[in-house]
Order: sequence, then C-alpha cells, then structure tokens
Amino acid sequence: MIIHSKRIYMENVCRSGYLEIKDGKFVHFYEEGSDVTACVDYGNLRIIPGIIDTHNHGCYGYSMASPRTPTLDEVKGYVKGLASSAVTGVLPTTTYPDSIRFIVDHMNDGLEGAQILGIHSEGPWGARVGEKGINTGYPAVDMKVAEEMVKAGQGHLLLVDIAPEVDNAIEAIKYFADQGIKVGAYHTNANFEEANKGIDAGITVATHLGNVMTGLHHRDIGTLGACILRDEVDCEVICDGMHVSLEMIKLYFRMKDKSRFMMISDNVAYAGLPAGHYKGSEINQGKNKEGIVSDRKTIYVNEEGFVLSETGRLSGSSKPVLYGVKNLVEKLGIPLEEVVKMSSLNPARKYGFGDTKGSIAIGKDADYAVIDDDYNCLYTYCKGREVFDYLKDTDLFNKELYEQIRLDE
Repeated sequence: MIIHSKRIYMENVCRSGYLEIKDGKFVHFYEEGSDVTACVDYGNLRIIPGIIDTHNHGCYGYSMASPRTPTLDEVKGYVKGLASSAVTGVLPTTTYPDSIRFIVDHMNDGLEGAQILGIHSEGPWGARVGEKGINTGYPAVDMKVAEEMVKAGQGHLLLVDIAPEVDNAIEAIKYFADQGIKVGAYHTNANFEEANKGIDAGITVATHLGNVMTGLHHRDIGTLGACILRDEVDCEVICDGMHVSLEMIKLYFRMKDKSRFMMISDNVAYAGLPAGHYKGSEINQGKNKEGIVSDRKTIYVNEEGFVLSETGRLSGSSKPVLYGVKNLVEKLGIPLEEVVKMSSLNPARKYGFGDTKGSIAIGKDADYAVIDDDYNCLYTYCKGREVFDYLKDTDLFNKELYEQIRLDE
C-alpha cells in the first residue's frame, strides 16, 4: 500500500511525498513528484506517528483500573476507543494482579485498536492525595504482593509506581528494578532528600510530573525538583492545561530537555462521557481508619473536561494525549515535529520499543494516524492495519455502563 500526504511527520522532519507500507512496516519513502501512484491520497491532512500512551486507566466507559477484573469485551472496547484519539500503543494502567494477568493473557488476541505493549501499575503504595483530597489511606508495602504483581505480569509489567518515602519502599523499588521493571515516583509527600534516595534505589520515572507530589519550594525543591534535576529520570506530563498549567509546562521544558518527557493522558473511564454527574469509581469508596468516607462516591465531568470528585479535586483526565499535542503546538508554539517525539518516540524508547515504534521511519511498524488541522483524529493504523475510521466507528461508548452510572436526567 502507498499513501500520500503533503505533511508527513517523519523522524525530525515534516515531508511531502509517498509512504510505502508492506507487511505492516514502512518500507520506502518517495519524494513529491515521484512516479508512483498512491492507494490513498490524504492531500494536506497531517500524518503523525501513532501516540503511545503509557498512563491510561480507561476511556468511553471502559475501565482497566477497577477492582473487578475486566472482561474481554471491555478490553476490546477500551483499545478501540483509544484508537479514536490516534493512540496505537498503550500501557493499560491498573494495580490489581488479577487484572494484570487477564490483560496480559489477552494482549496478543488480535484486538482491533491500540496495541497493548505492556502494563503500568500505578501503586498501590502511595502516600498523598491531590489538592482538596481526603486521604482514605494506602496499603502498606507488602513484598508478597510485589512478587504476585511480577508473576501476573509474565514479563510484560513495564512500570510500577511507588512513593519513595513510605515504609519499606526502598526494598520494593530495588526489587522491581532488579526484575527489569521501571519504577516511578507517584502520589508522594517525599522531600528532596527522600526523593533522591528513591532515585538512588532505582526510580527512573516521574509519574505525572507535578501532580500529587511535593512541588518546588525555595528551601526544598521536593520530588518535582529531584525528578527534574536527576538525569536518569524521565518525566510523564499531562498536557491538558488542567492538571499542570501551560506556564509550568513551559518552565519544565526550560529546565529539562524535551527528550526526557513523555506525554500521557491519565484518562479514566469517564473520558468521553458527556458533562454531568456519575456514580463514582469502585476505588477508595470505603472509610479509612478515622471514619472518613472517600470523596469519589460521585464524579462530576464538567464542560471543560475536568473529572472532579465531590470535593473538587481532579480524579483522572478526560482529555486524550492528542488534545495535549494541540496545546503544545497551538498555545506554546512548539513545532509539531518536536511534540510528536514526546507523544510517541520518547515513550517508545523508554520502554524498549524504540527500534520498532514511536516514529515514522523506514523499517519501523506502520503505526500512524491521520489528523485534521483542528487535531481531530480521522484514521488510525496499527502495523498498517486500519483500526479506526471516523466515518465508520461512531459508536464506541459502553452504553450499558453509561446507563448504570449516570445520575443526571
């Protein structure tokens, strides 16, 4: 198959011409004016490398983060929904060994949508909640659970997050790192010294940098400062302009090279839902030891796309990475050629897929998306196979769940 566009965002450069795809890979690029005929001509629409979202809990009413193990139909709906926002690779994000095992068991079942590249376990060993949050408690580090997680991952557990200051965290960090698993600093109250001890032990990822972590202060620059200063740490960043202000993101990029940032969505099952009130997630709805009930029994999705708890704290994101791409290009003025590295190539390299994924380059998997000038995804291809067509795939939402959880009439 040969496709044509006047704007193909190849590695480091935007080119006009023809891409030949064979056996699921990019095999040749022909300059504009070459004597070839395109099977599909996208004209002036942009072709970008497929987004790799390494922190994603759910979308369109499908959750990978629920205590209940997802069904195969739910996994299918999830990856299909992701493809509608130009995602071709994902690390489903959960904390439950049974869910980890189930997703891994089915990750190679020929799912039609984004490719599951591995698993991200956000927690369960944290110490901090977000602004306006009520801390209902986190479990203590349990090395038997850590071993169960690794076993469930079957070699595909790629990232585990932990607060470096909690009891026995250093032991767990070293254990996961010794297993070849990346470790992220997450939901943490660690000061600069404690954060550095975690990095010394094996932390190499900042989980949603800035969110639910100690920030910059002129006497102690906290976990955020440690993750920016330490060269071995790659930083997740949510670029929806809600979780982190665009001014702070601009500051991030002045303090640390863009090659060390990975754009993520942190999407939850409420992503894609109409604005309104919904029954809360199944996570953390019980009382803690002080008798405080979680503030997530009801969730509000507002018109701007915030997913909020009853106390008004952010509870995951409803905007895809592609929305963040638009922000960085249109509001911060960063060239799309640079932004797609943060959305695709940087995460591919971090998790061991850089030789085959993450950019439009000859010899790599033909993972790409076609977007318009308003950053709407029109078509998505994974290994050269169409997995989303905006004209055909118009019914992506989990309607059964929607009817169960919506509270507004």
